[in-house]
Amino acid sequence: MLQIVNGGTPSLCRQGLNSIATIIMNTMAGSLGGVAAIAGMSIVTRVMLLANSALIGFGQGFQPVCAFNYGADLKERVRKSFWFCVKYGTIFLILIAVLCGIFSTEIITFFRKDPDVIAVGSVALRVQALVFPLNAFIVMANMMLQSIGKGVKASILAASRSGLFFIPFILILSYAFGLFGVEITQTCSDACTFAISIPMVVSELRKMKSGGKN
Repeated sequence: MLQIVNGGTPSLCRQGLNSIATIIMNTMAGSLGGVAAIAGMSIVTRVMLLANSALIGFGQGFQPVCAFNYGADLKERVRKSFWFCVKYGTIFLILIAVLCGIFSTEIITFFRKDPDVIAVGSVALRVQALVFPLNAFIVMANMMLQSIGKGVKASILAASRSGLFFIPFILILSYAFGLFGVEITQTCSDACTFAISIPMVVSELRKMKSGGKN
């Protein structure tokens, strides 16, 4: 039972806080920019989710490879597979980020031709595209920590992007910068999540390299 809870808690944190974050985002966007702001931010969220879904699928393919080799004490394979996934995941997200940055207006227009929706969504999409490639490292770090049984670290990391950072940021930034604060919240959250993921992953990779106890 403890192993099941340890392995499943990160997913619970991720999905649960995503729902709460969406409610708060819609509430703040609506209060500052009305229906157009909600629509614009919702479109951006769906576009980013589409690209992230492909990355998560890639990461879910990595998980059994990671878990099997970690359990078989083939730690170097875990390290190599992790960096392989980060490398190609980052390349994929860079391409998506470039497209979103260049064609942000056209992407939002495809969903809604309302000028107010386009104004909000195009800015938010460009800003999120700036840090979007960082998600490759974040997602693979989360998948690896979850697969090797580091439930606490994995849960903290899973909760960070849409919870521990996102919720305080959207409350603070929307108060300080208005609607623009809502548009930049996910970018700030992703940057901070990336920052805390580095020491978590590096410490585990060093243990694997040195053959230390896990």
